[in-house]
Amino acid sequence: MTTSAVDREMLKFYAVSGRCYITKRIDFSKIAKLVIWIEDWWLAVVTVPQ
Repeated sequence: MTTSAVDREMLKFYAVSGRCYITKRIDFSKIAKLVIWIEDWWLAVVTVPQ
């Protein structure tokens, strides 16, 4: 999670096998909702090998 929305930074992230580039929102309540969404996604939706 970053504040940078610069294409060059995103390209570097994906070049090293990054999976999901998320730009932080300024509003704290939106960041909190995003963190909860990410937690739900990784713990309830995503399946990874043991």
